[in-house]
Amino acid sequence: MIGDPDIERHHEPDFYRQQCEVLQSKLEALQVEHGRIRQEFRRAQITAHVIEELYRLANRQAPVDELGELLVEVLVKTLSVDSAALLKWEEQRGRFAIVCSQGFLQAWTLAIPPADVPAGYDSGWPERAPPSFLDELNRTAGLRNWVWACHRRAGLALLLGDALDSGLNRDHFDDDDHRIVETALTVYVTLHHLDRAEIALRHSETNYQALFDGATDALAVLDPDSGLILDANRQTCDIFGDLADGIGQRRGLEDWLFDRDVRLLDALRRQRAQTMAGDSSPIECQFRNVSGEPLWTELHLKRVVIGGRTQLLAVLRDVSERKRVEARLQHHALHDALTGLPNRTMILETLQETLDARFPRRELSALLLLDINRFKVVNDSLGHDVGDRMLLAIGQRLQTSLRTGDIVARLGGDEFLILLADLRQPTDAMLCAERLHQGLSDPFQVDDHEIHASASIGIALNQGEYRRAEDMLRDADIALHQAKARGKDCPYVLFDSAMYDRIVMLMRLESDLRRALEHREFQVFYQPIVNLATGHIKGFEALVRWRHPERGLVSPADFIPLAEETRLILPLGRQVLTESCRRLATWTRSYPGRMPITVSVNLSSKQLLDADLLNDVRRVLAETGCDPAMLELELTESVLIDNSDAARALLNSLRDLRIRLSLDDFGTGYSSLSYLHQFPFDTIKVDRAFIQPIDCDANRLEIVRAIIALARALDKKVVAEGLETLEQVERLTDLGCDFGQGYYFARPLNADAAESFLVEATSFGRSAVGLAAIVPDERHRR
Repeated sequence: MIGDPDIERHHEPDFYRQQCEVLQSKLEALQVEHGRIRQEFRRAQITAHVIEELYRLANRQAPVDELGELLVEVLVKTLSVDSAALLKWEEQRGRFAIVCSQGFLQAWTLAIPPADVPAGYDSGWPERAPPSFLDELNRTAGLRNWVWACHRRAGLALLLGDALDSGLNRDHFDDDDHRIVETALTVYVTLHHLDRAEIALRHSETNYQALFDGATDALAVLDPDSGLILDANRQTCDIFGDLADGIGQRRGLEDWLFDRDVRLLDALRRQRAQTMAGDSSPIECQFRNVSGEPLWTELHLKRVVIGGRTQLLAVLRDVSERKRVEARLQHHALHDALTGLPNRTMILETLQETLDARFPRRELSALLLLDINRFKVVNDSLGHDVGDRMLLAIGQRLQTSLRTGDIVARLGGDEFLILLADLRQPTDAMLCAERLHQGLSDPFQVDDHEIHASASIGIALNQGEYRRAEDMLRDADIALHQAKARGKDCPYVLFDSAMYDRIVMLMRLESDLRRALEHREFQVFYQPIVNLATGHIKGFEALVRWRHPERGLVSPADFIPLAEETRLILPLGRQVLTESCRRLATWTRSYPGRMPITVSVNLSSKQLLDADLLNDVRRVLAETGCDPAMLELELTESVLIDNSDAARALLNSLRDLRIRLSLDDFGTGYSSLSYLHQFPFDTIKVDRAFIQPIDCDANRLEIVRAIIALARALDKKVVAEGLETLEQVERLTDLGCDFGQGYYFARPLNADAAESFLVEATSFGRSAVGLAAIVPDERHRR
C-alpha cells in the first residue's frame, strides 16, 4: 500500500484542507436548516399558542371583549412589542377606533379613506403602502416599527409596533411576524362570528321560549291535517288543563268546544284549510275551560314553518269580557234605559222577523201604539222625576195586561208600542186595546201623589198584507192621531186605508201649499160688513182663497189647519195682510167719498206667537201707505185662552199703532165673559152658530140679546155673522146690533167685485134685498 499514488495523495495537506471546507459548508447548511426548522417550530408554537389561548377563552364562553384583550396581550408577549391595538371600522365616522389595546391611548383613531385601507403591511415596506395610510399612521400612531393586518369583510384590524427605543427593538418585521398577526386576526374574526352566531341562536331560542310562554294570549301549535295540538304554552294549559286524554293521546281544539255543533266543527276545519291556502281571517268560538265553564275566544290561525315542516300556530285570545260588555251594550241598545222595556229598535226588529217568517202563512198579528194623554201636565206640575217613575209604573202595568209572548216596548216620551202575535181573530186586537185602556184607569200612586192616566191607542192589524215593520208602525201612528183627534169617547182606533189616503192627500196638499206660496196662487176675497142702522158699508173682511191649478177652488177648511200645523200660515198671513192693506190704501185714495171704511184681517194663533208679527205689521203699513186706523185685526177666543199673556202684550202694542181689534167667533169658547174685559177689543163678532137659529130658537135669541147688551155696557161694537135673511137682519137691528155680515148682503167677493160693490152699493134698508153673489157659493170664512 506504501507507494500507492492515491494514498499518497490523501496525505497531502491540501486534500485535508479541502475536505474540511466541504464538511464546514455542510455543517453550516445543517445549522441554517436547523435554525430555520427551529424558527418554523417556534412560529408554529407561537401561532398554536395564540390560537390555543383564544379557543381556551372561547370555550369558557368569554365575552368578545375579553377575547380581544387576550389577543392583544398574547401578541405583545409573543412578538416582543410594546404597543398593540385591535381596531374596528366605524362606517359612519370613516375611521378605525380602538376596541382594546396596550400602549395606545384609548381615544386614538386612524382616519383613512376605505380605498386606502391596506390588507397587510409593515414599516419595512413603505414603497408598497398607500401614501395616505402611511402619512396618517406616522402622524398619529408614533410607532418606530409596526406591522398592520386588516380583515376587510369583518371590519377589524391589528396594529403592532414599538413606540419606545429600548435598544433591543428589531429593525423590521418579517414574514413570520406577518403570518402570526394575520393568523391571530383570522382566528379572532372566526371566533367573533361564531360567538355572535351562538349568541343570536341562544337569543332566538330564548326569545322563542320567552315569547311562547310569556305571551298574554294562549298559543298552540297544531297539525294542519288533523288539528291535533302538538305544542302549547302555559296559558293554553291554564285554560284547558291537560291537553292529552286519559291514555296520553293528543287532542284537538274541537275537543274543547262548549257546544259541539256540527256547524262549529265544520267552521274550525274550514279555517284550517283556508289558513293553509293563505286566508287567515279570525273566528270567534265558545270553548269549555278547565272548570267546564264557557269561555269566548277569538281564534287566529297562522301558517308557520317549524323544523322544516309547515304547521299552524293557533292564537286564542280570551274575549269573554268583551262579549259581556257587548252583551251589556246590546242590551242598552235594544232596551229603554228608564223602564228596562224593549225599545223601538228591538221591537221593530222582532216585528220584522215575525213578518218575514209568517208572511207566507198570512198569520194574524197587530201593532198597538199607545200614547198617554196629557202626560206633559204631570212633568210640568210634579217634575220629571215623578213623571219618570210614573212611566216605569205604566210600563209594568201594561206588561201585566198582556198575554205571554206579547211584547211591550217604550218608544220614548210617553209612547208605548205593543206587539200582539198569533191572534185568533181581528177582534182580539180591539179586546186587548180595551184591556190596556181599562188597566190604566186605576190611579197611580207615586210618592204622595195620586195620578190618573188615560191613553189613546192606534191599532194596525196585519192579516198578511204587511211586509215591512215600518209600514205597520206608520199605520198605527196614523190611527193613534185619529184616536187623539176623536177624544176620550174613542180611546182606540183601528187603522183603515182611508186614513192613509187622507194622510197622503195632506202630504200632497202641503207640497202644493208650499208651491202655491211661491207662485202666489192665493187670492184675497172681501165680504162686506154693513151698518144695520144706516145700511151703509162699514168695511170688508179679508178672506183668503186658493185657486189650485188642478183642483180648482180649495176650501179654507182644508188648507188653513194644515198651514197652521206646518207654520206656513206665517208667510201666508203676511201675503194676506200685505194685499189687504194695499187694496185698502188704493180704495182710500180712489174713493174718498166712500171713506172711512175698514178691512178686517184674521190672525191665527201661530201668527200671534210669531216674534216678528209686530215688525211685520209696521213694515206692511209703511210699504202700502195704509192708514192703521182703518185696519182691523181679528182674533178668535181660543187664541186668547191658549196664549193670554203673550196676547195681552201684543194687542196693547197693536193698539198703540191705532189698529182696531176685533174678537171673532164670540160665544164659542169657554171663557168669553172673563176674557172680554181683559183685552182692548173694539168689536165683538157674534158667531153664526147663534145667529142662524134665532128665528126658531128663543134661547139663542136671548143669548144674542145678552151679548149685545154686554157689548154696549163695555162700549164695544157688535158684528153679527151669517146673516142670510131679511128676518134675521130685522131681528138683529131691533136688538140694537151695530153691524151685520152674511150672504144677505153679499158673498165673499174678489178684489174687482168688491171694488164695484163699494162704488155701486147705496144702502141696505129693512126692505132691501142683498146683492146677488158674484162668486160661487163659499160658506167658509177662512
